[in-house]
Amino acid sequence: MTQRSYFRDDPEPDRDRLERLNFANRTIDAFTEIRKQSKSSVAGLIAPWGAGKSTTLEMIAKGLQGGETSQWTVVDLNPWMYSDVESLQLGFFVALREALPKGKKWGRKRERVGNFFTAVSPMGKVNGLVGVDASSALESLGEKIAGDMSANALKKRAEEVLELLEDPILFVMDDLDRLTPDELLMVFKLVRLVGRLPNVYYLLAYDEKTLLDLIQQTSVASGDRVRARDYMEKIIQVRFDIPDLHPKQRTTLVDSAINELLTTYSIDLSEEDQETFANAYRSCLRHYLTTPRAVNRYFAQIDAFYGSLDQEVNFIDFSLVTFIRTFEPGVYKNITGPWRDELLGEAIEAYLTSRKESPSDREARWHAMLSESHVPLANTPGIYKLLSSLFPRLRSGNQDQRRAADRRIIGDRDYFDRYFNFGVPDDDISDTDFKRTIVRVDEEFDIESLEKVSVALATDTKRTCRKLERFLPGNPNAAAALLPVLAEIYASAEHDLFSVDGSSFLHVEGIAQLAITEIPIAQIPEVVSAVDSKSYGAIMLSSALSFLDHKKTPVESSFRLHAARALEQRVTSFLTQPLEEMSTHDFRHVYHWRVTAGKEAADPTLKQALVTGPWVALDFAARSISVMTSGKIGRLSEVQFDFLDEVIGLDYFYDSMGSLLDEEPSAPIKHYYEDTIENRRIVAISQLRHRRKQDRQGVGE
Repeated sequence: MTQRSYFRDDPEPDRDRLERLNFANRTIDAFTEIRKQSKSSVAGLIAPWGAGKSTTLEMIAKGLQGGETSQWTVVDLNPWMYSDVESLQLGFFVALREALPKGKKWGRKRERVGNFFTAVSPMGKVNGLVGVDASSALESLGEKIAGDMSANALKKRAEEVLELLEDPILFVMDDLDRLTPDELLMVFKLVRLVGRLPNVYYLLAYDEKTLLDLIQQTSVASGDRVRARDYMEKIIQVRFDIPDLHPKQRTTLVDSAINELLTTYSIDLSEEDQETFANAYRSCLRHYLTTPRAVNRYFAQIDAFYGSLDQEVNFIDFSLVTFIRTFEPGVYKNITGPWRDELLGEAIEAYLTSRKESPSDREARWHAMLSESHVPLANTPGIYKLLSSLFPRLRSGNQDQRRAADRRIIGDRDYFDRYFNFGVPDDDISDTDFKRTIVRVDEEFDIESLEKVSVALATDTKRTCRKLERFLPGNPNAAAALLPVLAEIYASAEHDLFSVDGSSFLHVEGIAQLAITEIPIAQIPEVVSAVDSKSYGAIMLSSALSFLDHKKTPVESSFRLHAARALEQRVTSFLTQPLEEMSTHDFRHVYHWRVTAGKEAADPTLKQALVTGPWVALDFAARSISVMTSGKIGRLSEVQFDFLDEVIGLDYFYDSMGSLLDEEPSAPIKHYYEDTIENRRIVAISQLRHRRKQDRQGVGE
């Protein structure tokens, strides 16, 4: 927590950041004029909840009590503290009587005032009134009253006494907007009909909108807003409207609060984050943060919960989603509920829908959804812009790359749940711990830490790969230790044709590319050997090197040389083995050897195996068919004619398989075939037959 308490809601008269003292002084001057013109009057101090009424009241009271020309006796009577209207009435009278001078000269005079109060007060509540010295206040309660002792006569005598006061009495009544309708009417009755006594003045503090709502519920107004306002005007003679915060004051409060939090948590905002918050403030937050209490309430929520997530989420995104939680709870609940899939793009249906929808249609639909979540109509555009800044897919229908460097944003599915759990979920590893683990592997080759990362890769491949993308750079020894682990994961990773979260297979391959660029030169032979010991290791290295070439990423030449040698050794071990005995996985090494070592180095060896055996044309063509993979399911696709042509020429296959290609197919060719050698032969014969026909027609033309 910061030194400043955002949770404190007490008045702060000694900390005038909003020019309230100037307003209080003008109010004090006004009361001087009011006293000159009226023996009693009722004023209203009007401002919304949280605008600083209580602070201003304290400033006014302090100024009146210490006035140079006249000193006022200020009585603080909070009607909200009384349990019912009878107690409130009695408390009012007792407080006023106790405000009278205490000297002997005033003994009998106080009794006269007390007699009037006795005549109009609810007697049954005297003993139950907490905090009131009833025995002192109602000394004459047991005396017999003779002569003209009606309420009017007693009031006249009380007025004569109060006329003698040198210092006027000001009743300050705060929190009127927290009363029930009946309690409010009782306060007004006391002030208007009973309490209008000489040298007794009233300052009532309230939120006008709330007070009018309360009066509308009474028989005085019967639901009529105009009648409620007319009634208020009969009660209040003078209005003191606390000025609204002007724009500079609002921004000063917000800037001060957020800078204090940034200092507390040692956060250095990027220019992009500063711009994000500034835009959110201009388009949305400023319409809500209109009072000091609203500002304090907002930053209190940030201060209360960010500590458990320090360095684990983006501070600005956390601040903005905290704003939604604080001021629009209906929207907040829907973010983790029915809106989650669309905001994160976690469902294919939501992804496809967003692709088809125009930006204007999407905005109109979301405005309607926000309205259903009880966002005021005037605020829906701002809340929509705020959500769009937090969730790039809402803005564009796709993942916005503008903030991709910051992997901790709420729009990233890896971090989303942290914002709502107020901590790192049990099934996740905190960024701090993960980074520390990688450093331990790098600096100490800590086996326990390496195992921890290995388990994370196996159980949560995609998210762990995304973490490695962020934390592996700059840790070369960790890259060397992890590359063999990646080869193990690569062997079992699913290769989805389409996934909103990406393919596990490609995620692992991407980290392999990163690791290759990090490994120290001296460790390359040992690392390549360790990776090649895994069944898919050499293939992973070849594929990663190919992608790095495509991206024009520099790679140490010795790495490619060692990877090519590993692939060559594997292919060489297959040359004495009939192709029908080889697996699809084994034959993939042939492709990757050609890619990594170069066709010039690989093709003569492959051609020799075909010409002298034991490889035969049909099975070589059958093995050259690519496989379309989805998850763990593979389907035969197309014969790689370019590969066959480059190794030995298509005519070799036409001649070697002539009789097979001349035969008519015994059964219709199916659309999908499972990956078996028999099915490969069927597909190879069919596609080569068709290709030969095309080639011969081309020659004839």
